[in-house]
Amino acid sequence: MAGPLCSLALGREKLIMRLGSACIGRASRGVQTVLWRSCSQYKQVATNEDLPVTMENPYKEPNQKCILCGKPVDYKNVQLLSQFVSPFTGCIYGRHITGLCGKKQKEITKAIKRAQIMGFMPVTYKDPAYLKDPKICNIKY
Repeated sequence: MAGPLCSLALGREKLIMRLGSACIGRASRGVQTVLWRSCSQYKQVATNEDLPVTMENPYKEPNQKCILCGKPVDYKNVQLLSQFVSPFTGCIYGRHITGLCGKKQKEITKAIKRAQIMGFMPVTYKDPAYLKDPKICNIKY
């Protein structure tokens, strides 16, 4: 009942379990082969059905491009600059919130500071005239 083990000679000889009249083994690099016996001859049938399918991560968020790249930032454009300021505290939002690249974030920060010093923007809160403006970034307050 415990007959001899079948062997498959592809590169290195591998040992295979014997299951009834069929032998199942691994031929090379994860491809499963099934050997069927018919009239003392073996036929190889490769099956890839049980192997995992490679696919991209479905939960990966798409890369977001900076919305201000290629556009000039001016300290007199208070409506644009107020989008990057908290309406309650007057603090400037960081890069992780605004989604800007480092270069544009630095330009926005300098322009906001310059507008506050010159009196175009309030320092401690956001101007109420701009509270109902459409949101440029996905900022949740």
